[in-house]
Amino acid sequence: MKRTTLGLLLTALLVAATLPFWYSCVDEMENKTFLTSDEEMMDDYIVNKDNSMSSFLEIADRAEFRGMIHAYGTYTFFVPTNEAIAAHLQGLGKSSVAELTQDECVRIIKYHVVKHPDGDTAFISSSSFVDGRFPLATMLAKYLTTKSIEQNGRPAIQVNRQAIIVQRDIHVGNGYIHKIDRVLEPPTATCGEQIQNLPDSYALFKEVMSRTGWITTLTEDKADGVWYSVFAQSDEAFAGAGIALHADSLASYLKEKIRLDLKQDTAVLSYIKNKSGLEVTEANVADALLWIFAAYHCIKGLYYVADLVNSSSLQTLAPNQAMTFKVDGGSLLVNEYINVVANQYEPGIPVRKASEYTDLSCYNGVILDVDGYVGPQKRGAQAVYWDVAEQPEFRKNSKFRKSSFPISWDEAQTLSEIRNITLTSGKSDLGGEKNFTYFFQSSYDDKWQLANQDALQINWTQISSMELVLPMLTPGIYNVWACFRRADLNTCRVRATFIEEGREEFEMGAIGLSTYLDIKTDAQILLGQGMKRYAAKKRNTTTPSLLWGTMEVKSTGRHKLRIDVVDKGRSETMWLDMIHFIPTEQDQLWPRFDMKGVAVDRGTECDKIYPTTGTCSDDNDVN
Repeated sequence: MKRTTLGLLLTALLVAATLPFWYSCVDEMENKTFLTSDEEMMDDYIVNKDNSMSSFLEIADRAEFRGMIHAYGTYTFFVPTNEAIAAHLQGLGKSSVAELTQDECVRIIKYHVVKHPDGDTAFISSSSFVDGRFPLATMLAKYLTTKSIEQNGRPAIQVNRQAIIVQRDIHVGNGYIHKIDRVLEPPTATCGEQIQNLPDSYALFKEVMSRTGWITTLTEDKADGVWYSVFAQSDEAFAGAGIALHADSLASYLKEKIRLDLKQDTAVLSYIKNKSGLEVTEANVADALLWIFAAYHCIKGLYYVADLVNSSSLQTLAPNQAMTFKVDGGSLLVNEYINVVANQYEPGIPVRKASEYTDLSCYNGVILDVDGYVGPQKRGAQAVYWDVAEQPEFRKNSKFRKSSFPISWDEAQTLSEIRNITLTSGKSDLGGEKNFTYFFQSSYDDKWQLANQDALQINWTQISSMELVLPMLTPGIYNVWACFRRADLNTCRVRATFIEEGREEFEMGAIGLSTYLDIKTDAQILLGQGMKRYAAKKRNTTTPSLLWGTMEVKSTGRHKLRIDVVDKGRSETMWLDMIHFIPTEQDQLWPRFDMKGVAVDRGTECDKIYPTTGTCSDDNDVN
């Protein structure tokens, strides 16, 4: 009996001791109680050290958000001063915070607070701010913008083009406070309304957007989750392209660029009718061209400059028309076009980062301002001979085209145009310097005739998949050739998949990376077998080019190619040198490329092919 009593007593004591813990867990889950810390949190700091922001706490209390801003975590708080809140209330015709509704208070708090993912401390101090979109959305699911300006002869940071940070980087236990001199207000004007509000120096753009009905679409289409990014251009930009400042002149210009064929472009005409209701005829073809132009300046989605920097191309709302983006130094260029073989170069048009109409937030999107004419055009299929090693991140390295250098796993994950690298199952890192490397061949060797003397060195036993952002391709049907320096990879085979935004992925064939180039069989016969020579100086078994497959490009743009391992082979590396995209009706064998990356045409004299000394194969076409 005594043992039973003692056992009950101990059990009771144990239950009593654990009840507070058990209840705190239940309360935290059921009533959304926030975990707090002994550190001085955001509200503690205001109460104890800076009462000039106390009105913000009153709003938090009315919103029932005090628990959140006292919670342990990582936040960025943009907190208006008491004077700023008083001015805001006066503008609303209210005399105190008590006159705000709870919903109004919730919106104010949520728009001024950014919650970071657990453990994420990046971009919360002002040293990490950039001119443009804040990296994370506020709790209201809207983005703020920051901009460096000069105020009274001193540098300052402007938030949302509305407020100035008067005291920055106040470090508290759950993040940083940035004190601001105005209450931030979410944009209420739609993209359409903001276009109408542009000054007279954008008159032609405004006229075209209105005449084609896009102003109406961009004004009325404002459902939750619907975003537009609109690229505005000034009258000066049109004039720079030789376009007179009226819509008819633009339509005439577009007629040459787009070459709309009413008999052949049936899919385009159907798209226009479906989107605008316009039945295109010879009589109203000018209206169709202007509609395509206006649609080209609109992209579905929310893309600030910070987003475009990490984009290679985006599909516009014009049929089969994409807009491409490239970072060049401090500039973001739109629609740069380079075709080395065809000797074509069209300079990119910079986004005017400093313009007050760039990163201009709207209720349903954002406006960006371009510093020149940007427009759609129709191009035929054009061959692209791409040196894969010409990656932006590689070019930044001082060793580029001087010597080899390894790419760490961290670097590999952040490369701007090599994306979604997947490691082989069971691997947690690239596993060594030779598994993913920029490779440079310093001297001539028959067995190492790499274009520009470099290649992307890959160990496919470590990497199972990766995506490459391609150079700009124009609509057409292409043969895709992988040009590489083979290695003893046993049975290693990789498959290519073409990815074009808004369309189903197109899977091509698999090629064997241990394949030798057949140097005895006639080139034309080899071509029918999906093999060719791409090195100009000498035929050598170690540098084959194999046909991955044939694909169709529907829209001009920078699309993607995913490479997946089918059989990983042994633990050896190979060197991916070039990928050729050649229209099916064009010559597949020529040009070839020497070790300086120069395109070599049929019949070129041997001493014109780098290295200029030494002999060439007897014939550059057949055995």
